[in-house]
Formats: sequence, C-alpha cells, structure tokens
Amino acid sequence: MSTQTTSTGDTRSAQHKSPLRGYLGEQIGLVLDGLAALREGTDPIHDTRVAIRRTRSTLRVFVALLDAEAAHAFEVELKWFAGVLGDVRDPQVQQQRLRAALDELPEELVLGPVGSRINLDLRGLEKPARERVAEAMESPRYRDLASELQRWRADPPIRPGSTRKKLQARAQRAWKKADKRLTEAVTSGEDDLLHRARKAAKRARYAAELLQWHSPTKKTTAIEKRYKHIQTVLGDLQDTVVARTVLRQMGAAAGTTPGENGFTFGLLYARQEQLAEQCRRDAAGL
Repeated sequence: MSTQTTSTGDTRSAQHKSPLRGYLGEQIGLVLDGLAALREGTDPIHDTRVAIRRTRSTLRVFVALLDAEAAHAFEVELKWFAGVLGDVRDPQVQQQRLRAALDELPEELVLGPVGSRINLDLRGLEKPARERVAEAMESPRYRDLASELQRWRADPPIRPGSTRKKLQARAQRAWKKADKRLTEAVTSGEDDLLHRARKAAKRARYAAELLQWHSPTKKTTAIEKRYKHIQTVLGDLQDTVVARTVLRQMGAAAGTTPGENGFTFGLLYARQEQLAEQCRRDAAGL
C-alpha cells in the first residue's frame, strides 16, 4: 500500500498515531481522486471501485470503533454509487473474459460473427450504464455523498481509545468469519455461499491490509496474502457464474438470428463450466 497522504493538511506522523484514520483517509482520498477524474472524462472506474470497496470494508469490520450510525449511513451511500459504477465495469470484465476465451478456440469452431456479438451486446450494456453514471453525478444524492466523503476524510467519527489492540481484535473477528464462511461454502458447494465467502475473504484481506499499512509484520503479511488468494479463487468462480448467464443469453439470441447460430456460445459455456469446477476444487484446498 502507498503511504502517501491524500490531503495537504495530513502528515504521516499523524496517520501513524491513528492507523484507522490514516487508512480511511487514504482510501477516501483515492475515491475523491477517482470522482474528479470521472468529471474530467477519464475512465478510473476500476480503481475508484476498489477504493470504495476498501472503504466500505473498513467501515463494516471496524464499525465498533466508529460512530455506528454514521458509518452505516455512509456505507449505504458508498454501496449505491459502487453499484452504479459496477454496471459499467461488469460488461468490460465480461468482454475481456469472453474475447480471451474465444481466442483460445480453433478457428473452425468459431461459427458466425461470435466476436462481433460479444462486443456489441456487452458494449450495448456499457453505454447506458455510463449514461446512468453521468446522471447519478448530477443528482442531489451524489452531491451529498461527495460532501460526506470530504467530511470523513477530514474528521472521521472514530471513537476514543481505538488502539492497535482493538484494531487487531476486530481484524481477527473478520478472519474467523471468513474462515467459517469458506468452510460452510466448500462443504455445500453452492455458488451463492461461495460468493458470500468471497466477500468475507475480501473484508478479511482489507482488515489485514489496514494493520499491515500501519505496522507491517511477517504474520500479517502472510494473512493478507492468504485472504487475497482466497478472494482471487472465489472471484474467478463468480466471474464464471456471470459469464455463463451472459453466454446463455447470447447463444439463445444467436440461435434465432439469420446468419448466426448458438454452437460456439455453447462451447464457451461448457468451458466456463469447466473453469467453475476447477475453481471449486481449488477452493476445497484452501
């Protein structure tokens, strides 16, 4: 993690005294940077979503060390805007994934304008999603969120006595929850539970990251890497879930469109099923 401050008035020594304040300030600063870049017409959607994700995770894991009511209200608004951005990012991710999978197929198995349909259908989802981002950024709700981001960066409502020991205790609680959800999900094999386990692993990872950001140790480094790996494996599984839904819809449309057929989409679907099974096997070994 970077240790640079995100506002002129902050100092590294002040952040060192309050790791929760420092980490939140850094992530919120990155969110604000991303929002400013969106205003300027650039495309920092992925990085902005990641910073929002880290902020939301910190609010949830360390809520006992914050004004709970204020933290909950802030998290709800961050979730709203992250969802607006996600509607743009998700088609981008699927387009990259499906085009890469298509490139792996032998040319003789690509029947019809498969690549064109992938591009056009997913761009067709992305364009209106971008319009919704622009609309959201002109809304009173967005303006309130931007003001709240500034307030939280300047003066987050942290309870007195938020020591490293208390941070460690909250982080350990997140780690235990992530382990429990992973065990339950692997036992059941259900995609919904594996998705919940991924989100818990993400929060566990960011909790370790906060501790690591403030005072690195070999133990915390290992914990952070472990949950990052779990997040990656289960994230790949979730991507196959989304990809299969998209491919089923594309295949059905291609099958009823002159000049196209659903054959290649069926092959791509089967490949995503294979990848999903591999992810489940990998998850069982975590």
